[in-house]
Amino acid sequence: MHPNLITIEKLKRMKNILKTTILLIFILLLVSCKNGEQFTDEHQSSTENKDSHGDEAHQDDEHEEGRMQLELKNNQLEIIGIELGTVKQVSLGSALKVNGQLELPPQRMASVSAIIGGRVKQVSVIEGDKVQKGQVLARLSNPEFISMQRDYLSAKSALTFLEKDYNRKKELLKDGITSQKSFQQAEAAYREGVSNLNATKSTLQLMGINLSGLENGKIVSSIPIVAPIKGYIQNVEINIGKYVPAEQEMFEIVDNDHLHLGLKVFEKDIDKVKEGQKITFSLTTRPDKIYTAEIFALGKSFDMDTRAVKVHAKIIGNHEGLLTGMFVDARIALDNRTVSALPDEAFINEKGLDYIFIQTQTDEDGIVFEKIQVNKGKSDLGFSEVIFKKQLPKNTKIVTKGAYYVNAELNKGEFEEHEH
Repeated sequence: MHPNLITIEKLKRMKNILKTTILLIFILLLVSCKNGEQFTDEHQSSTENKDSHGDEAHQDDEHEEGRMQLELKNNQLEIIGIELGTVKQVSLGSALKVNGQLELPPQRMASVSAIIGGRVKQVSVIEGDKVQKGQVLARLSNPEFISMQRDYLSAKSALTFLEKDYNRKKELLKDGITSQKSFQQAEAAYREGVSNLNATKSTLQLMGINLSGLENGKIVSSIPIVAPIKGYIQNVEINIGKYVPAEQEMFEIVDNDHLHLGLKVFEKDIDKVKEGQKITFSLTTRPDKIYTAEIFALGKSFDMDTRAVKVHAKIIGNHEGLLTGMFVDARIALDNRTVSALPDEAFINEKGLDYIFIQTQTDEDGIVFEKIQVNKGKSDLGFSEVIFKKQLPKNTKIVTKGAYYVNAELNKGEFEEHEH
């Protein structure tokens, strides 16, 4: 072969090898670029995911904190029946458990009736009305009332004549003009006239008839029935047109300002009780409200049926909601220890932890509540000791009734947030 031909063949092979090498390098570069882009995308994606998770965690933290507050509108508060109050100092230390009822001394209760029967002409009060001593409660009419007033006027007129006759014969007797017997007859008639007039006068006064007006010719056809004490109308047993016999009860009046506790203390515990001891009590119908009282008298004899002694205690402070005859649960304090306490309804328990709701903001539209954790101590009489982890401002308003429903609204809002 010609030397020139060999050289040309070699050049062709070298050219082909060079093309192949360039192509391989290009392919490698292309693959490398794609891998770099993928790495960059993954890195950016990873970074974005981390940022996203960080934001979500931050949002969760904010959400977790936000779930401790809730705003309720005024109409919601009314529907749920929310009641607000403050911490009370309640004796939950060593105490003697007793029961009894609210009582009134006999001079603070009155049954009202008429001394003479009649038909009801007017009724001026209803049950629950507050009345003053001497206030007219009703009016009775009876033709006999007119006859009694006429008899009084006749007796008064007759007494005037009898008095003059008695004084005239008394003077005549001194002069020896009349006999002793005639004078004695005039004297007896006069004394009897005085007696009759006074009896009729007293009866009319008991009936409530104005004697001054009667003596001026004003005869009335009805008599007033008046309140003998101040207090509240407890029972009304009459109506217009009803005939009421004499002495039949028409009204019952009670003066609740003088309510006191009548408690039964058993024989084995009587040595623990003395005058001046403080008492905490609640109504059996409303255990969430606490009242206080102080012992002022101890019974001096045992009830043979129950082997108990009656203990009387004066109620301290407000008597609102208290009525005679109501049954009570009471605790006679054997020491002076008191604790901060709230009604049992103020507490909610979640996962073994106790919480309450406090008012943080208020405006015309509603109230903002915050859920705070507390420790719950000893319980009695529907109240439990509350121990705050952080001291609250004095007179902070707390949900004392309806905390369960407030918490339900709070959890409802949390669920709706998770839904979104």
